[in-house]
Amino acid sequence: MVLRTAARRAGPRTHLEDERFVAFLSEAHARLNAERFRGALNLIPIRVSRRMVRRLGHYAPGTPALGRGPEIAVSARHLRRDSEARVLETLLHEMVHQWQHEQGLPIDHGADFRKICLAVGAVPRARAKRDGR
Repeated sequence: MVLRTAARRAGPRTHLEDERFVAFLSEAHARLNAERFRGALNLIPIRVSRRMVRRLGHYAPGTPALGRGPEIAVSARHLRRDSEARVLETLLHEMVHQWQHEQGLPIDHGADFRKICLAVGAVPRARAKRDGR
């Protein structure tokens, strides 16, 4: 009898030209973690997504069965079009989702999420304004 395991497929990757954004976001994650979360968050990979069009960022809790851990993805379009301050707002928003996950809480945009956002200085809204900025 042969037991089959789930195929381990590599997850999405950051384009080589976007590695500079990953370095910027990773440094910002470490700094914001220290400043806003007292260093409580785990260090996780940050990826730049060229496929993300409607969202500015996304926190994925991971799929351990597929060998994938949690990550934060930020839209390449957002990084190219919007200010550094707006990109950092997005990163901080996703870090609140990371905090929810690491605390064993539901990952949502409910009242508790908004409360934590206000406590750490994050923007609680889930989507960009209609003009995309």
